[in-house]
Amino acid sequence: MNSTPLPDHIRQGIDKLTSGDHTALKHLAVVHALPDVAGRLLEQKDHEGVDILLGHLVAILHGDDADLQQKAAVALAGILNTFARHEQWELMDKLLPATQQALHCIGNNTAIAAQYISALTKQAAFRIRGDHFSAARIILIMFSGPAVLATANEEYRELAEAAVKELALRPVLTKLLEEYLFGEDKQEEAGRLLVAFGREAADFLMDSLSQDNNRKTRIRMLKLVEDIGEPAEAALRRLLKQTTPWYVTRNIIRLLGETGNLDCFAEIVPFLDHEDIRVKEEVLTAAGRIGGSTRKRFLLKALYAVPMQLMPHVVTLLGDIPDDSLVVPLADLLENSSIYQNEHGEKLQIAICEALGNIGSVKALPILKKIIANNTVPGATPEEHEQNAPLQAARDAMQHINSGDLLIQQTRVKKVMGVSMAADHVSAREAAIIRLAIAGDKKTAVRRLYDLIGECAAAGDLHNAERLRERFYEIAPTALNAIIRSGELIERAKGDFLGQGFLQIWMDLRKALSTPEFSAIYHELEPRSLQADEILVSQGTKNDELFFINHGTLKVFYKESPQEIFIKSLSSGEIAGENFFDASVWTVSLRALTPCRISILKRSSFSRWHREFPGLKKKLKTFYDNSNDVHNLLDKKGLSRRKFERYQLSRKVQIQLLDDKAKTIGSTFSGDLFNISIGGLALRVRVAKEENGRLLLDKKMEICIPTGGQEKTLAVHGQVLAVHPFDQNKHEFLVHFIFTNQL
Repeated sequence: MNSTPLPDHIRQGIDKLTSGDHTALKHLAVVHALPDVAGRLLEQKDHEGVDILLGHLVAILHGDDADLQQKAAVALAGILNTFARHEQWELMDKLLPATQQALHCIGNNTAIAAQYISALTKQAAFRIRGDHFSAARIILIMFSGPAVLATANEEYRELAEAAVKELALRPVLTKLLEEYLFGEDKQEEAGRLLVAFGREAADFLMDSLSQDNNRKTRIRMLKLVEDIGEPAEAALRRLLKQTTPWYVTRNIIRLLGETGNLDCFAEIVPFLDHEDIRVKEEVLTAAGRIGGSTRKRFLLKALYAVPMQLMPHVVTLLGDIPDDSLVVPLADLLENSSIYQNEHGEKLQIAICEALGNIGSVKALPILKKIIANNTVPGATPEEHEQNAPLQAARDAMQHINSGDLLIQQTRVKKVMGVSMAADHVSAREAAIIRLAIAGDKKTAVRRLYDLIGECAAAGDLHNAERLRERFYEIAPTALNAIIRSGELIERAKGDFLGQGFLQIWMDLRKALSTPEFSAIYHELEPRSLQADEILVSQGTKNDELFFINHGTLKVFYKESPQEIFIKSLSSGEIAGENFFDASVWTVSLRALTPCRISILKRSSFSRWHREFPGLKKKLKTFYDNSNDVHNLLDKKGLSRRKFERYQLSRKVQIQLLDDKAKTIGSTFSGDLFNISIGGLALRVRVAKEENGRLLLDKKMEICIPTGGQEKTLAVHGQVLAVHPFDQNKHEFLVHFIFTNQL
């Protein structure tokens, strides 16, 4: 303990400061003495004195006197290092907002910056050791985040990068990756901290990727690299030059394409000659995302260099370039495509029609009229013509061109101005806006957030537009003008983009919903095309999507090896989705009888609709039940899952989850037996949220049933086939369970 008395002038200055006279900090002697004073107070366990001292420093840092702010920042740097020596980590956590403010006040004072970085590095290291990953991430971003480094001088950047390297030791990164891949409680936190390590994490992940043979873990690691963004680019480009498996090469190209950096174009293009067609396809996609003046020339060359099955993809990418000069080469290709009398030829014709419609030039109208004439069969019914995919594609393209479709016009303006949503990735810009807000520049953050929402709405990305609008309430809840105007932008975009063709097909659904509800569904849909005989979903899978059939016919069948039992056909205006409303594996399969165009609704959409449209789920379920009779037909054909008679039986049972090797995992939980047969049982369990109940689907479990006989319990193994709501007021779900071995 330092027992040397403070000089009188220092003590008097401290007394003035703690009594509210902040001018005492104008004396450098007082400033330099404050870290020692804070240490003395800690040693004396005078926590109230520490709080008072810190309170005045924080007030000065948030005041208007720039000179006093700088002096308070100098004092706080020393105090933080004093706290680090005394391991006062909680105090340092409380001071993080003040620390961030102080970092903005020190200017180019590298010596003081070094003190801050030193203290924060120790604080972050302590939090990492204690598995407090979120706290460590906040600290790391505070002194080495992209927004901080972008405005810092070279000396500061070198200090920050050295600190990150000091923290990013191999054992630390390995620990975080293992927690992210295999942990239970802190997977997301560990992943976000890895991303915060930037370039260091990218190098580590690239090495791990090249050595990992597990597809699932590779996918999750690649997601981290994607989240790291631009700092990972150098690591990606380095690994691209090495010999790697095709799937690694493909994913590297995908990630480089998403960065939107024109410098990557020359390195990606040579891989169009790769032997694997999936790599070729990713090269095309990446080239389309990166854009640039060479994109058009590259795609025109690729049109005659790629295999037939990739030509529609090239054509689609050309359709994103609003250039009248592309009409002629696409028209020539359309004439030649008639020689391909197979599924690829038809797909190519459809892609060309769609591309011409997207380009939006009236020069394409004679070509499209010719396609319509060639595909119109005298005497054919409207339904038969509706199933002619090239005919429908040509009609849609003409409608787009004649109506001057707003999306086309806005896309044209965006491309001409050089704006590319791929080149300025939404998530990257969003992160930069949040960093601006955290740094205190809320005015700029609000302006940039409003601009980003407008761009997303103009591009038809209404999900991101609405999600970003919620950010206002986090960073600037009082920016009412921006909140209201951005809402108007989104609503206007919704009205502009709603397709008339879709309205006609789904008129009955439109009548069952309000206009905002129908619009919400429409803008969540993802399009997909199917070729004849292509499987959409297979019996026994857990697919939880809802399928809206716009054109074509799907066959519903039940597989009873080796026989396929026809159930019914679904056509335009009908929907299917066994696992969308209630958790269940599919009891049937769907296969396209003709070329089909469908729209897919993800179940995750419900989480975004819950507040704004609380009744939408029930309305959609009612419409589905009224229009889909597959389960009734299964029962009529004797194809129900229930092959054995069930007996009502009430017992309290104990349940244990099992891994793939039939070993128990996690904690035991209880349930109530509902009924039982020789092939399975049903039981009631209490689950707080419906989505948590869905997590039980397909899980392997051991259920211990009290018997009252010589053997006190009967342990049965099996798998969950379905999870349905039972009593929503009690949060009870009915779990249907099939035994591994019949009783």
